[in-house]
Amino acid sequence: MTSGRPAAVVFVLVVLAATVAGCGAPGSEAGSPTRAGSLSVFEAELFYQTVGVGEPVVVVHGGPGLDHSYLRPWFGPLAETHQVILYDQRGLGGSRAVVNAASLSMERYLTDIDRIREHVAQREKVTLLAHSWGAIPALLYAMERPERLAALILVAPVEPGSRFREQTDENQLARRDSADLAAIDSIRGTPAFAAREAEAISQVFFHVFRGTFADASVADRLLRLSLHERTASQGQLVATLLMAPLQGLDFWDRLGQIEVPVLIVHGAEDPIPTEMVEEMNSALPNSWLIRVDGSGHFPFIEKPAPFWDGVREFLQQRLREGP
Repeated sequence: MTSGRPAAVVFVLVVLAATVAGCGAPGSEAGSPTRAGSLSVFEAELFYQTVGVGEPVVVVHGGPGLDHSYLRPWFGPLAETHQVILYDQRGLGGSRAVVNAASLSMERYLTDIDRIREHVAQREKVTLLAHSWGAIPALLYAMERPERLAALILVAPVEPGSRFREQTDENQLARRDSADLAAIDSIRGTPAFAAREAEAISQVFFHVFRGTFADASVADRLLRLSLHERTASQGQLVATLLMAPLQGLDFWDRLGQIEVPVLIVHGAEDPIPTEMVEEMNSALPNSWLIRVDGSGHFPFIEKPAPFWDGVREFLQQRLREGP
């Protein structure tokens, strides 16, 4: 990797191990310092949890309408070298918030990241690691508050627009399993789902996520979802209020403004098209793209060894090159 404006570089990581099961369970955090707390930000109380020591990496979970619990078990390897800061977006998980359009806005989401940076990471600049939909607030943060960002890691990012929407929809449709669709329909017909009980909502998300794995049997063995009661009860409403003003959002033409180092990690069998992340990589002035073969939308679960190798190499290279 070189500083400045490099040409697009694609690292193809070929995995020799069969599955994540062969690599063992989620990374151990035994002995890693941990703490949890809450932070008042406007009409919200943000729940956060930190693991490990070192340069901070703030993790922005996907959704909208999820919480950080689906990521938490898998970030032990990063906590061996960095302070990992996970938090629940406002109105979800352990984070309370007034549930209205003013509180649940993208501007508030960016301010929340900034307060986490200031009061939890206690740094002028931080690295953001965003998964899936979390790429939207992370990219906007990079555009609007670039002086507060050291680097950006986008894992299975969604598109910042609609150029590839049709192809993405086709890929998702092709990956849907009839057993998963039947299970979702069955759960949706239960009183527990009607009452938005956490177990029922978690099971629906399990069957939705299962179709985004390269190997669904890996999800069967390792994916365990346990969403917070608040996420289950009001996640759908939070997503609706947050996304309503963002309909038609497209900022492809603004990606060139982002000058900080960016790493994109893409599972080769993710329903999100490879062509989309390649175009994103080309549009960003200072970015690198890693393709993790044999992985879908959750490379840190399916192929943790090459995933974390790539992330560590990016972080180490950025540290060597300096700001």
